[in-house]
Amino acid sequence: MAGLASALARERYRRAAGLPAQETLRDILRAHKLAVSAEGLAQAREALGNAEGEDPRRPGRIARLASLRDFLARARALELEPGAAQELFEFDRRPLVKPPGDAGLHGAIPAVTVERELPIVRSREKRGEMEEALATAVRAVDGLRSATWDAARAAQSEAGLRAPEGIAQWPEEILDGTEEIFDDLGAWLLERHTGVKAGAAARHDVLHLLHAPRSASAFPAGEMQRTVRRWAEMLRLVLSEMKIDDEDRPLKRPGARAEPVDPPWEVALTFLPAEGPRALGALLGAIGTALLRLGPPPDAPPEDLWLGDPAVRHACWEVLEGLVRDREWLRRCAKTELSRDDERAIAIAAVIDCRVAAARTLASLQARESGLGSRAAAAHRDLYARATGAELPAGLALRDLDPWFGPLAHLQGRALAARIREFLRDRHDEDWWRNPRSTTTLQALWGRGGRPTCAELWTELGGEPAVNPLLFELSQACG
Repeated sequence: MAGLASALARERYRRAAGLPAQETLRDILRAHKLAVSAEGLAQAREALGNAEGEDPRRPGRIARLASLRDFLARARALELEPGAAQELFEFDRRPLVKPPGDAGLHGAIPAVTVERELPIVRSREKRGEMEEALATAVRAVDGLRSATWDAARAAQSEAGLRAPEGIAQWPEEILDGTEEIFDDLGAWLLERHTGVKAGAAARHDVLHLLHAPRSASAFPAGEMQRTVRRWAEMLRLVLSEMKIDDEDRPLKRPGARAEPVDPPWEVALTFLPAEGPRALGALLGAIGTALLRLGPPPDAPPEDLWLGDPAVRHACWEVLEGLVRDREWLRRCAKTELSRDDERAIAIAAVIDCRVAAARTLASLQARESGLGSRAAAAHRDLYARATGAELPAGLALRDLDPWFGPLAHLQGRALAARIREFLRDRHDEDWWRNPRSTTTLQALWGRGGRPTCAELWTELGGEPAVNPLLFELSQACG
């Protein structure tokens, strides 16, 4: 298992970093035949069933076997459609997008180039042209996407995986709980920023608000790592073992990503420096993910080092990413003081992220019921309009639907992160982020790696998984 996890993590990292692939998916799968076979998945399923039937039950064993079963199910899905999976994995690096104008005259460009440039282009007309060209290219591979979706569903059936509990409740509570904030503040900020009213906006207008807010110049690209080091020194958090790849490459993806290539010794973190609070938040989030993989002892079980509850991984990202919405942290660490409207613009970005994740979750549920086709696409476009007040291009309607329900884990991770920050404030005051004693509390999270589940961490903090801490935190940030 560890060898397969390492190989896949390394290729994900190289794609995010804009580096050429070392191995194809077929090569990786061929080298780990048992792990990707129906027999291997059946053995993991049987072992989990036996563990769940033990008396007394051993939560640690159950959690580890569940994460192993889930990982092998994903690997099995790759084995069922390796060609389609490889094509989609490489899609955004290939010159397949044909924008109008000069770029179009000189040939097609990679989708990753469009994704990097589109959100920060000032001209609304230009953004619209780029998005239309991107949607056309993405739609051309919907057949491949449908094949990998069917493979995932087949692997889930072999693994005995059902839809997660509360799959519809969580996104509906997010949409309902943030509706008033978005309809009031979000619509106003979107119109102020783009000149377009909610309801008449396009997806690229929302991206422009998220990635290029008016306060973007207060967050220079070259200051990101200095800001992080300044904060880490306050917290006495040692980041010297973490190597951050901040080199710009033409095919490097925007944002940041941390991948466990040899935990707990090595986590590869790649970051594309860019102006604005969103890039800073991405760097902080990736550091949180990296610390989760660097935290366990070397003799920890492989499931703790490589796998785990995806909601916990998202929570580790969100705990630190949320610092960009803390006024005092911005003043002390980022050395910037924003107007209240600029602070609200950063906060509304988090609201929009949650609402988009909720829309994707519900649309993925529709696709699970009806297949990855026109009904799922229509549902996603309607839900995206409800979530953002903007139109999602038809060509992009199927791209972000996930048979593994990653957007739900994203929401659950955000809620857990809000509860963790609440716990840190109660124990170490509002400025917990500069109190060295907070490090001990955080190390209790990072030091166990993938062992604890989201539900177990909620129990330790006092309570059960709920969306309320997240809704309260968002309302406070936007108020």
